[in-house]
Amino acid sequence: MSAQEAGPPGRPRLRLFLLLVYWAAALGAIACVAAAFAAWLVYEHVTAPGVSGREVALTIPGGVTGQEAGRILTDAGLVEHELFFRLAIRLDKQGGTIKHGDYVLSMGLSPTQLLRALYAGPNRPLDSTGVPDDLRVTMPEGLSIPQMASRMASPGAFNVAARDPALVSRLGIAAESLEGFLMPNTYFFAAKPAEREVVERMLEQFQREFEALAPNESPGDMLRIVTIASLIEEEARIDGERPLVSAVIHNRIEMGMRLDMDSTLQFALGKYGQRLLDADKEVDSPYNTYRVAGLPPGPICSPGNESLRAAMHPADVDFLYFVSNADGKTHTFSNTLSEHNAAVAKFRREMRKQRSQQDSAPR
Repeated sequence: MSAQEAGPPGRPRLRLFLLLVYWAAALGAIACVAAAFAAWLVYEHVTAPGVSGREVALTIPGGVTGQEAGRILTDAGLVEHELFFRLAIRLDKQGGTIKHGDYVLSMGLSPTQLLRALYAGPNRPLDSTGVPDDLRVTMPEGLSIPQMASRMASPGAFNVAARDPALVSRLGIAAESLEGFLMPNTYFFAAKPAEREVVERMLEQFQREFEALAPNESPGDMLRIVTIASLIEEEARIDGERPLVSAVIHNRIEMGMRLDMDSTLQFALGKYGQRLLDADKEVDSPYNTYRVAGLPPGPICSPGNESLRAAMHPADVDFLYFVSNADGKTHTFSNTLSEHNAAVAKFRREMRKQRSQQDSAPR
């Protein structure tokens, strides 16, 4: 090729320049994607609910900053680095104040869950020996709001707080009260608490523990789970039977059968621990599962964690019936009505025998 036929001498340099620009842009795009992915991973780590593990006892001194609280959590092995806790503070939209005191926190919780636990306040003293009675409140599993209120100095104030729409709205469900959503536990306070303070602490504890058990459930699913768990709590006496009772509930609902549970009727009538009459089963109430098919409209008591787990994980069995045994703790589970009737007959025979022995015993 002659000199006149050769292309412009700058063309190769232009191509090289464009190639460099292309690769620089490509590398920049890859870096941006990588940075965005890394940021997403950090966000998920900080905010996504974790699973509760081993408990760790620690103390948050008064007047600590968020950075100092993060160091305490890091030293306890609850977070990998204080920066994650400080990031949780920046990302959290609920806001609050870190409260000083003694805590028992679970390994495996996210920095955001730990932050909200510190916002809620001390959940347990490291040593409860000698704690005055007026600084502790114990609510066992299976109590309804009226039953809880009766354990307080001012039952009326407890009832009012448990039905406060502002507190109920925190759950995101259509309900008239916090029935079922006040977590059973023993709660400790730095000063004698007002009834509303107790209700708020129990609600916050429920939200933390349910989030750890079922982090991705919608409010509607939460209501269904807690309703089933409340039935399990009232019907089962030993943990090993809770998944079996759960299976009966799920199986009967799936088959369109009424639940026929005394516990729902006792809740409707307020006849706790009392013998139900045949006439009671005719009461017009959405909680009367002898007349209304499906679940009642809401929980009938506050269930514990074992009942909540059983509600979400029923046993893989075909049982449709169960009846109490004479020991008052265990049950006989059956697949068919004839099997169930035989179990009921056996229960009645054993109860008659027990009563006969009691009547004949020397006094």
